[in-house]
Amino acid sequence: MPIRLIIGNKVYGENMTQNTIIQTDSKAIATQDFIDRWLENEQMRGQSETTLEAYERGFKRFAGWLISNGISQPGALEISRFRSDLSTQYAVQTVNLALSAVRSFYRYLVEIGAIEYSPAGDVRGVKRSKSTRHKRLALTVPEVRAVLDTCDQTIAGIRDRAMIMLMVYCGLRTVEVHRANNDDLGTEGERLVLNVQGKGHLEADELAIIPISQEPVLRAWISERKRLNDVGKALFVSLSNRTQGQRLSVRAIRNIIKSRYELAGVFGDAKTTHSLRHTAITQAIKNGASPMQAQAMARHASFDTTLGYIHEVNRIENPAEDLISY
Repeated sequence: MPIRLIIGNKVYGENMTQNTIIQTDSKAIATQDFIDRWLENEQMRGQSETTLEAYERGFKRFAGWLISNGISQPGALEISRFRSDLSTQYAVQTVNLALSAVRSFYRYLVEIGAIEYSPAGDVRGVKRSKSTRHKRLALTVPEVRAVLDTCDQTIAGIRDRAMIMLMVYCGLRTVEVHRANNDDLGTEGERLVLNVQGKGHLEADELAIIPISQEPVLRAWISERKRLNDVGKALFVSLSNRTQGQRLSVRAIRNIIKSRYELAGVFGDAKTTHSLRHTAITQAIKNGASPMQAQAMARHASFDTTLGYIHEVNRIENPAEDLISY
């Protein structure tokens, strides 16, 4: 039977509203109940916590778009419009993640017999640009120093400096900082290392080597962390009264970095949390890292990705234009 989304007056915030229901000809069920069951089903299919969080964010964007456009019965045409509208505001990856969430949600409804077919099944994702240039800009060396200088000797400053260090010296992604556990730290030979659960990996099976000059930064945070009560396995935890000791979410990490940028006077939409990783890889290449060293540090599955960084650096540092003489 065709499904109808009945949208109440409240706009979606961080939490789903019970005013929004999914109604079939036979029953009406609160949307949050459907969402919980859908995400549980995706978890059983082997999706990671990060993917589940991305799915829920994507579905919230979709529901918010339906509300703002007064749509209660979305079909393929409306979902295509959602894709187009989202493309004007967000990066390709964000748009395609939201579409993946919508497809997954409707696929689940088909599986449980709530609807006969998925209206999202034939809506294709947005094609990535063929440009080799990165959409996010690296920070300049003075900007990196300015951001690090905002981290004082308070416990928050010590924690934030350790997080930023792992991103701007070791090239960790935001989600990798989020996933890091205290027992992922260890030593190899004479070096302090962190076992990293990389993108698409189910366990911490990649290696980040902490620069010797930065070991005191990480050790300072480990020392402060031990003084906290009720700390779980997470390497980086919340310090707020409400959630103290809990693992920092990806969103929380992004907000912390954004605040540090603002304090340091780093501006520009293209300078994001991911720019710290971009900066680390770029600086390693600028300072003489071989292609194989850069790939190992960045943990790129494809060497072509590393070549993109090398091409960017060489294009600016050693342009062919400078070789021309008349």
